[in-house]
Amino acid sequence: MPRNLARYEQFLRIYALLDILSAARQPLDDQALIGLIKERLGFSQLSPRTLHRDCDFLVACGYPIDRPQLSGDRRHGWLLEKEAMAGRQLPGEPLTILELVAFNLARDVLRTFQGTVLWTGIESLRSKLETGLPVGLLAQVAEARRVFHVEPLETAKYASHPRLLAALSTAITDCREIEVESRDHNGAARHRIQPVMLMIRLPQVQLVGWSAHSGDDPPVVLDIAEIEKVTTLDSTFTPRPVDPAILPGR
Repeated sequence: MPRNLARYEQFLRIYALLDILSAARQPLDDQALIGLIKERLGFSQLSPRTLHRDCDFLVACGYPIDRPQLSGDRRHGWLLEKEAMAGRQLPGEPLTILELVAFNLARDVLRTFQGTVLWTGIESLRSKLETGLPVGLLAQVAEARRVFHVEPLETAKYASHPRLLAALSTAITDCREIEVESRDHNGAARHRIQPVMLMIRLPQVQLVGWSAHSGDDPPVVLDIAEIEKVTTLDSTFTPRPVDPAILPGR
């Protein structure tokens, strides 16, 4: 990763630290604070040494961060003094080059959904993210994007059935049985399924569920590119869990 993107990650980490401390009502020890930052930013690891360095940086910038001893404990916690912050507001967090580059890379990976309801959501979010951004920032994002290359997947694979994902997700959410007509190299088939999830194994998206006719059969797995028609039925069901690790193709 270019060093400029690593700097943006550092900015996001420090801003997250400040935002978490501003919302906390009591001191947070190292592990609690590290856990919250990791959860928010998706870090796999964050050392106490880095946390201390970030807190020291904020103190040097004038933020009233204290480290009181925790009651009944030898440990110390981190606390943003609210009284000293009276009348001061945290600045709004801007979008950074790192976030915009990461989003665009994810968009490239998901281009196989072009023409579906998911792609509508992706493009709408992209428009919202880019609206009002300075031209200079967008130019820097384009320059940073040249560092990465996403090997094209099969694009617009599901565009011939643009509402299929929406229909399947609704049936899964509402626990409604569906009748599915599909066609593969073995010919046409019809299934009555209790749908449980849509599993993404790029470039495939697979419908996973149980046969409505038998409780002893293994889970049904269908590539939705092979589905020609879905009919939602009036019958509802109590969903049974499926372990993706045991499904074919893993």
